[in-house]
Amino acid sequence: MTTKKKQFNQIDPELQTFIDKIAAKYQPIPEVLQRRIENAEARYNRYQNFADIPARLVDKFQSLILEGWRFQLAGPAAVIANPSMISVTLQKPVPLIEAELKELRSKASDSYTNELFAAMEREIDELIQQAAEDAQRKAEEQATAEQAAMRDRLRSLLNGVKA
Repeated sequence: MTTKKKQFNQIDPELQTFIDKIAAKYQPIPEVLQRRIENAEARYNRYQNFADIPARLVDKFQSLILEGWRFQLAGPAAVIANPSMISVTLQKPVPLIEAELKELRSKASDSYTNELFAAMEREIDELIQQAAEDAQRKAEEQATAEQAAMRDRLRSLLNGVKA
């Protein structure tokens, strides 16, 4: 039983070489991955805008400041106000920024890996489709050849009966 299992699990060396070539073609390129991570980090917003009526916003600021949020006058649209609303932009706390950047890097890496895997699967699907078409064409050619051979045998038998 184990020899049957070993034979079943063995892959034709030619097929293994072909699989290895496809796998090597779709290996992650560290420079591309790094560039994607850097682009994601560059787009990352370290600020968050809070808008509400002044009384509620001041109450919210007390807890946010205790959590590490900081007001940066140089930040984008630091304060926008009118008599009924106020909008203030705060910088996120460093631990939150670090956690979000870590998650962002992970998502960028996963996205890149998934794109490579999807491209590899598409190529394999195309090859399987091509192999299936080739097998069908060969089967049709073989069936046509067998029909022609059978027709020739029947003709020769019928010609032998007439004589």
